[in-house]
Amino acid sequence: MSTIEKRQQQVDLSDLSAPQLSEQDWRDFREGVRLFNEGRFWESHEAWEEVWKRHQENSRIFLQGLIQAAAALHQLRRYVYHGADKHLRNALWKLEPFQPVCLGIDVQGLVQKLNRTHRELTRLGPTHLQQFNFDLLPKIIFVQK
Repeated sequence: MSTIEKRQQQVDLSDLSAPQLSEQDWRDFREGVRLFNEGRFWESHEAWEEVWKRHQENSRIFLQGLIQAAAALHQLRRYVYHGADKHLRNALWKLEPFQPVCLGIDVQGLVQKLNRTHRELTRLGPTHLQQFNFDLLPKIIFVQK
């Protein structure tokens, strides 16, 4: 059993809810989305981490998923296969329960695009990662304001 599978078994996903965001949380959250969509994945990770720190465990799983998606894409840009793979898998299992929409974000679309990115990463493997088509990188779409 992988570390990711063990972690999945340890987390109770039966009572998930979106975090209740303060005005400062919303500013940091939106800034993270803007940075992510600009391809500034490390910076988006940092913005979301500020929100994550202010919330309790069960309400921050969604934020952890976004943070790990950003970390994965940052690793992918650096051609670090193991890091990109690990973070994508972690991001996906954390984001999937929040479909179709969470905090106004099209989570379903994001999960589909992250799965597509992961399939391409896996297809290329660590030895051909430089051939990755970075046009496949997802954007985050707000469907509700």
